[in-house]
Order: sequence, then structure tokens, then C-alpha cells
Amino acid sequence: FSVVMFYHFAFLAISIALFGLSASGVFAFVRRTALARSEPGPQLAARSLVFAACTIVALFALVRLRVGLNYSPRNLMLMLAIYALAAVPFFTGGLVVTLAISRMAGRVNTVYAADLLGAAAGCLVLLPLLDQVGAPGVVVAASLLAVTAAVLFAPAARRPRTAGIGLAIVLVPIVGQLTGLAGFDVKDTKGHEGDQVLFSKWNSFSRIGVYEREHGDWSLSPAYTGPKPKTRFMDIDSAASTPILSV
Repeated sequence: FSVVMFYHFAFLAISIALFGLSASGVFAFVRRTALARSEPGPQLAARSLVFAACTIVALFALVRLRVGLNYSPRNLMLMLAIYALAAVPFFTGGLVVTLAISRMAGRVNTVYAADLLGAAAGCLVLLPLLDQVGAPGVVVAASLLAVTAAVLFAPAARRPRTAGIGLAIVLVPIVGQLTGLAGFDVKDTKGHEGDQVLFSKWNSFSRIGVYEREHGDWSLSPAYTGPKPKTRFMDIDSAASTPILSV
């Protein structure tokens, strides 16, 4: 959110996550009679695949949407679209957790223990994973975990088919990224439309980018009257910028 929109909206991700998870619980309660008609294993496997697919689709769209800070009907619609897209993976993923707990009430201690262990493991691996594969890569990794869950939930006879569908879902962003036909990383960010990206790297808390653009005279003293030094444009999350001087 800080890169695609602005840093003001970074903490909004928490609200959207809670909204999506809560909405899935309400949906499961309202539709409890219909959901109870299906066997837990196949149902959880199918919902996990939906979670994986929705995560990939949401990522593909979110890295391409651009919104400005000025108020306009267009920006308002773009922000609402971003909020809705970002909430979908939390809704579909939350539904898997809700159904696992509600449909396996007889083993709720095991399910809840797995839930807590998974959350703890996520906290431990998130920071090093962000350093290695970046934010979009972490989202794809979450989709891969959803596919793994689908295979484990599926009955033994359906696991090969489930694995094949899940593999197809995960291969789409990988192939698109490697071939450059449909990238899943942030490229044409706000304020950099058409700029040549010389370097970009995600870390555990931001995205650093260097662009083929003069930074201007922002860092020069008003008393300086000489020629402008050759610079490159570097920023954090496509907003907080600084010049890199040629030496």
C-alpha cells in the first residue's frame, strides 16, 4: 500500500485484513446450513484453491492500479477498488480457517493448535522472506501455502487432481514474472510513469528504487551558482526521494 498508494495508507492494510477475516466469519454463519451439506475435506480443499487463485488475481491487479492523493471521483473509485481487491484474499483465506474450526469441532484443539503454530511460523519467516523474494514474492508464497493446504485437505483419491489445479494456479505468476509477459512486481509506480528503473530491491520494511532521472536542485544550496552535478533519482516506497551524486 505504501508503494502503490502512499505511506499514509500502509496501516490500512491491517484494517482490511481484519475486515476480510471478519466478513468471512459472518458469511460462514449466514450460510452455515448450505455449507454443512458438503464433506469437510473436499470443501476445505476447494476453498483453499479459491483462496490461492484469489490471492494471485488480487496481486496481479494491485501492482497495476495507480491512485493520486487529490480528491476526484476517479481516485475514489480506484481506492475503493484497491480496498475490495485487497480484502478478497483475507475473506477467502479466513473462510478456510472458519470452516476448518467449525466443521472439525470434535478436533478443535488440534485445529486451533495448528492455527497458532502457523501464525507463529509466519511471523518468523516473514522478514527473511521479504528480504529474499520481496513483497509480491511473499504473496505468491502465501498462495503456494494455500495450494499445499488444499492437497492435504483433499481425500487421497482427489489429491493428484487438486495438486494439478494448484500447480497451474501458482505457475501463472511465476511464468509471467520470468518471461516478462505479465509481471507480478511493482514497476510503473506512482510518480515514475515511463521512468527507466535502474535498480529496485525489496527489504523487510520498504522498497528501494533508482531511476534514470535527474533529481533537480532540491539538495543544492541557494548560494551555489555552478553547473548541476550529474545525479540519479533514488527513493523509498516510490515517495521519499534523495539524489545520488556521480563521483
